Amino acid sequence: MHYPPLSAQALRYLQQLQQRLNASGSERVKTSGKAVQELLHWCLEHELVPANSLQLPQFRFNLPLLQAIAATQRQLQQACFLDATQQQSRLDNALNSQQELKSLGPSPRQQRVLVRLNNALPCQGLPAIRITDVDWQQIALSAYDALLVVENLDCFYQLERFQLAIPYQQPLLIYRGDKLYGKGYKALKIACLRENKPIVYFGDFDAKGVSIAISEDYSAMLLPDLTTLQHHASNDMLPDKQLSFIAGIATYQVTAAFSPYQQLLCQQLVGLRQQNMQAMHLKPVSIR
Repeated sequence: MHYPPLSAQALRYLQQLQQRLNASGSERVKTSGKAVQELLHWCLEHELVPANSLQLPQFRFNLPLLQAIAATQRQLQQACFLDATQQQSRLDNALNSQQELKSLGPSPRQQRVLVRLNNALPCQGLPAIRITDVDWQQIALSAYDALLVVENLDCFYQLERFQLAIPYQQPLLIYRGDKLYGKGYKALKIACLRENKPIVYFGDFDAKGVSIAISEDYSAMLLPDLTTLQHHASNDMLPDKQLSFIAGIATYQVTAAFSPYQQLLCQQLVGLRQQNMQAMHLKPVSIR
């Protein structure tokens, strides 16, 4: 019987086992575990362990055995647990083995963000490019003096419909992200925080949106003036399921500029959706 290459789960088990064996030299484990059973089946297939290994209640692994496993994997052009499969791209992993391991390595969009260009780029045969998907690590952050994060994708795509009074020469405009772009956005945001760049949040003025803005290290929130907000905000735009955020928002220490917005939300329980901020004059209101 031909036993298939080790799964991603078994490879991760071997990586963790090796870290422990580097300190202890050997380790006895129960043979009933799923990863251990898969590993021992594979080792039996390639005659690396005694024939009765799976019949034993426990099996002792040591570094020489792990070295033999790695050598066999490379000889067979299978994914080797010693390779940095978790850090390498899937294309790089493909150069090391013929085995497809989609659950190992960064996902294709893990480091990518959606960026809205400050100046649209002409493109032959296509509309001018305004939005692009890029690896955030390739962005020269020194070229930008602030980060503006847009929450809702429909507003991000049609940002020209909003009147943004942004007091920055060259802001970097990005989509906050979903399951596809969320990891890239978070990594970029951390990099901007390290460089002490202002980070402005533009999303719904409701309990969830304000909670994000005040708890996730944003320096300001893009909002209309208080009078305009009071006139257009309503209870209908503050979902009941978000009321659990109110208590935390009320206790958060904010700037004098943001305090009236905090009181409006927490005392009157009203909200204003980002989409309803069209045609309003929007400016950053400092939070901290």
